[in-house]
Amino acid sequence: MGSFVQRNRATIVCAIVVALLIVGLAAWAGSARGAGGRLVALVHDGDGQTHELPLDKDTTLYVVTSLGSNTIVVEDGAVCVTAADCPNGTCLHEQPVSEPGRQIICLPHKLWIEVVPEGAEGGEMDVSLVEGTDDVDLVAR
Repeated sequence: MGSFVQRNRATIVCAIVVALLIVGLAAWAGSARGAGGRLVALVHDGDGQTHELPLDKDTTLYVVTSLGSNTIVVEDGAVCVTAADCPNGTCLHEQPVSEPGRQIICLPHKLWIEVVPEGAEGGEMDVSLVEGTDDVDLVAR
């Protein structure tokens, strides 16, 4: 057995290095998603409230403000708007979002949703993404 190890020492060392790289990359990817890898949707409404919805738990949030109402649904790890009484309802036709940095914006209701790692502070609504468009609510890309 000793001669096997001596003959294949370089292969064994390479296999160990590759295994360590894989474990390290997996750990890094997990930490990049936040504590425990959990993502949340932060829902900022027009009355200044922020609601946090874990993306790993299917749920529905009804947001009623002085500007209107929206129904936000988390399902299968993604968030979307399923009902809104805004004038054009463009946000209702957008694909669900599940990646950090993605936003759903409904300007008539001053409502926006962002996906962030759990425990992270929210960002700001990026209205520059909607300036000069005819749509007043959309998914920012």
